[in-house]
Amino acid sequence: MRSTIVDRLGITLILSLLVPSAAPAQTVDDVVRRYVEARGGLARLHAVQSLRLTGTLELPGVPPTAYVLELKRPNKMRTEFTVEGQTGIQAFDGRTAWKQLPLPGEKPRPMEPDEAAEARAQADVDMSPLVDAAAKGYTVHLEGRDRLPGGDTFKLLVQGRDGPPRTMYLDTRTHLVVETLDHRDVDGKSVEVVTEIGDYRTVGGLAFPHRLEVGPRDAPDQRQRLLLEKVEINPPLDDAIFSMPAAAPGRGAAPVRRNPAVLP
Repeated sequence: MRSTIVDRLGITLILSLLVPSAAPAQTVDDVVRRYVEARGGLARLHAVQSLRLTGTLELPGVPPTAYVLELKRPNKMRTEFTVEGQTGIQAFDGRTAWKQLPLPGEKPRPMEPDEAAEARAQADVDMSPLVDAAAKGYTVHLEGRDRLPGGDTFKLLVQGRDGPPRTMYLDTRTHLVVETLDHRDVDGKSVEVVTEIGDYRTVGGLAFPHRLEVGPRDAPDQRQRLLLEKVEINPPLDDAIFSMPAAAPGRGAAPVRRNPAVLP
């Protein structure tokens, strides 16, 4: 009898060594905390008061063009790029979202409501709704796990104060965002827009993605690609560049259609 009990205990011990125990269940707070840590930590993120990101924007059927995104706390944003010698701008000064199309004789004008909502969301120096989510008015839910071509991910559903929810996929190994999924209204139809995010590099102790590709999920040939070449932390930025002038002279670049979602 004693031998039988020992044998069973031995088998149980061997099985426990061969079969790993289940990993503890992840909570949404765990996933978000690990994401913030992977970015460089909350203290480093909070120390950033302004950003300037410079790179190249590739649009379907258009030669690559220089691209500049400038961000300033608490909620200011400006992008520029040039198309066929004409400068375009999209900006938000904390109150007014405006744009200037890259067309001859075009003057600055307020954005349409859906564009303005996107501009407000992008005016985030943290470059993510997952940093201080509650303070920014976001709710975050962990939907479970999903497998993308690059590997396993955590699937988060992020809802802001306005606009539809966004699905964000975080790599389970790095805890960095590798893809986002949005639904946008285009000509009265809901279009599924995917943003693929990668080539993370460390600048000033913080992780920044340097490659983003955004566009309709079912039409890869219509996607925009942004390749960042330089990230400047805390450059001096005058508040005036974010405000809509009577006529913007242009400072060197701007958007056509929609801005890439630099934000994950």
